[in-house]
Amino acid sequence: MRSQPTIAESARRAGAGLAVLLLVATCAACGRDADVEPGPGATALELFELSREADPRGEMLEATFDAPPPADDRAELLDALELLAAVDELSVVDVQTPAGPRDAFVDLDATLPGGGLAHYTVRLRASPDDTWRVSWFQGPGVEWPPPRRGRGDGLSSSAPPESPR
Repeated sequence: MRSQPTIAESARRAGAGLAVLLLVATCAACGRDADVEPGPGATALELFELSREADPRGEMLEATFDAPPPADDRAELLDALELLAAVDELSVVDVQTPAGPRDAFVDLDATLPGGGLAHYTVRLRASPDDTWRVSWFQGPGVEWPPPRRGRGDGLSSSAPPESPR
């Protein structure tokens, strides 16, 4: 037959339970601090969250991108973001900082609606206020900013071949 715990034993158990609760609360507070200053990987994931917004314009674009496009070019950016919105189950595969700690490339894998796997790369730069901003992204069928076109209409001319004499 078991004896009833004494008041001292009950207090000790309650104190241990309270210590565990305080430890959990402290860990949760540490996690919130990490959310305040996200690294490049977290910011790359936020790009995909932004793409799912109904109307990602104005302040949202300015807070996400290193150099938001002028109003005339925003349609291209919104079209590119729309292509990102279809992906699911994103995961950061790698983060590289080849040009120094304020410039990063983040590689991500995502699941496509049909069940395929897609690979995306996002380039980010640290802003003066130490937040990360997207400067470029690329994936299957999407790249922003779009590659620059060459000068002219792409046609060239050359002299006709010499005729044999």
